[in-house]
Amino acid sequence: GKDIEYNGFAHAFAGMGVQFMLFMALDAGIALLLQRQRGLWKRLRSAPLARHLLLAGRALSGAFIALLILLSGFAFGGVFFGVHIEGSFAGFLGVCCACALMASTFGLLIAAFGKTPETTRGLAIFATLMMVMLGGGWFPSSLFPPWLQKVSLLMPTRWAINGLDAMSWRGLGFSSALGPIAALLAFAALFTFLAIVRFRWEAD
Repeated sequence: GKDIEYNGFAHAFAGMGVQFMLFMALDAGIALLLQRQRGLWKRLRSAPLARHLLLAGRALSGAFIALLILLSGFAFGGVFFGVHIEGSFAGFLGVCCACALMASTFGLLIAAFGKTPETTRGLAIFATLMMVMLGGGWFPSSLFPPWLQKVSLLMPTRWAINGLDAMSWRGLGFSSALGPIAALLAFAALFTFLAIVRFRWEAD
C-alpha cells in the first residue's frame, strides 16, 4: 500500500502466530497417536461412521482452536503493540481461516505418519521449526538469498506469513489475499489426502 511503513511487531505476530498454531496442531497429532496406542480409534472404527468423517471432525475442531490462537494473538498485538489490519479485513479473515485449516491438517499428517508419540514428537518439533524459519517467521523472507526465497515457496508457512503481512502492515487489498489463501487450501487438501490414505487405526 501507499505510505505504509514496515511494522516489525506485525510481522512478529504473524510469524509467531503461525508457529503457535503449528505447535498446537503438533500436540493434537501426538494426542491422536496416544489415543491409537490405547485402542480408542479401534473402538471408534466400530461406530457407523466413515473414516474420513472422523478425521474431518478432528480437523475442523483443530482448525477452530488454531483460528482462535491466531486471532487472539493479533488482538493482543493490536491492543498493546499497535498492530493494525491496514489492508482488507475480509482478506485477513480469509487468510486466518486458511492458515488454521492448514495447521490442523498438518496435525493429522503427523498422526498419520508417526509411529510412537516419543519418536514422533522430536522429529515433528524439528520439522515445525524449520518450516517456520524457512517461511520467514523468525525474520522477513526478503532477507533470504534469492535461491532460498524460491525454495521457501514450497513451505506453507511462507504463504501464511506473506498473506498475514499483506493484510496487516503492508496494507494490500483483498486480491492480494487470494494467492496465499489458494496455496494454503492446496496444502491443507494435500495434508488431508495423505492423512486419510496413511492413517492407521491400530497401533503397530
